[in-house]
Amino acid sequence: MYNNKNPMLKKKLYSIIETRLLYSVKIILNFIIYFYKSVKFFAIYRFIPPPKGTDFIGYEMFFKIIEDYKLLYIDGDIVEIGAFLGGGTYKLAKYLERKKSPKKVYVIDIFDVYSDQTVCTKGIRMADMYEKILNKIGKGISQLEVFQKITKKCKNMILLIGDSKNIEIPTNSICFAFIDGNHEPSYVRNDFYLVWQKLSPEGIVAFDDYAHDLPGVTRTINELIGEFSEKISIILRQDKVIFLKKTN
Repeated sequence: MYNNKNPMLKKKLYSIIETRLLYSVKIILNFIIYFYKSVKFFAIYRFIPPPKGTDFIGYEMFFKIIEDYKLLYIDGDIVEIGAFLGGGTYKLAKYLERKKSPKKVYVIDIFDVYSDQTVCTKGIRMADMYEKILNKIGKGISQLEVFQKITKKCKNMILLIGDSKNIEIPTNSICFAFIDGNHEPSYVRNDFYLVWQKLSPEGIVAFDDYAHDLPGVTRTINELIGEFSEKISIILRQDKVIFLKKTN
């Protein structure tokens, strides 16, 4: 029986009520913030954003690069190596759709979260990080299933499933490519070669994780910049993304 004269019991009840109220307020505030950001995103880009937590980079930065360097007027399609959950892929595809561009987005991913065994400077394997994120967002479904669910309405996307070392991109030319696949140096080099050979003059290739917590990635990109210095006209940095523009 409840005894309202028991101060310890009253204190415990108040604590439980307070905890639940704070949790409820936190959920409501998070929803309001997410709703506000979604409305703001739609107001700027004129399409609904992908689900929260499916784009870890902020692909909006690519829209500005594409517009500033008039990449939609350069011959070729767009290539993305390493899509993970597909939020960024969705943004690229919807951006092209809004611009009424005939260009396609070619997406290359092996869809195996355990394939990248690279270890960052914090001692964390990329595979473990991907698994943790997938378990949180995917809630029991596979990486590919999450990707397909997010991009199912992207009619201008062409998905190439497999190891990037064994894939040929079925397009004659590329105007923009973003590389964020396997972070092992041999893959960084392979993925660069894969897109560079088809990158149109004045086209741009971008890498994630430059000068961040994967020194092997940074070292390999620096080596590539040195090897192709005569064919690179501009080098840009935005946070941990580096952009290399091919000479005309």
